[in-house]
Amino acid sequence: MSIPVSTVPAALAGLQSLVATQVATDSKASQIVLCLGEPGMDLPSDIIQIGTNVRRSVRPQVFMGSFQAQALEEDYDIEVLVSSWSGDADPAAIVNRAYQLVAYVETAVRTDPTLAGVVLEAYPSSTNGGNAEWSGDPVGRLCEITVTVHVTTLN
Repeated sequence: MSIPVSTVPAALAGLQSLVATQVATDSKASQIVLCLGEPGMDLPSDIIQIGTNVRRSVRPQVFMGSFQAQALEEDYDIEVLVSSWSGDADPAAIVNRAYQLVAYVETAVRTDPTLAGVVLEAYPSSTNGGNAEWSGDPVGRLCEITVTVHVTTLN
């Protein structure tokens, strides 16, 4: 008997692929870093970090359909951090850009709520942040927003 593995790693990869499709439509797509985890040292103005935090809970399920008798229902929240920086002092412009990055994440999930066939259901459930703050090095405006994607599935 094989041990069921959490769908989280596959969901992260599926989400990254779906967001990449949306980002490709941006006029500055080559200047956006889309990554799992930390983006690295050379940072462009726009970053989308998939899976900065995952909160997961599981519940045992009864035998149903093709699932094993030991099936688990997984509920988890995937946090995606979008970050936009500009040397321009216009706070409205940087907030608008950050929300455009949020739209790529939300549209990706709304377009394919199975995250490329990995989960039963996913949907954007909340955002947090969105204030254009001054950054110190380099000096400019930074707007960060955390998008939460809620996922439910069986494994």
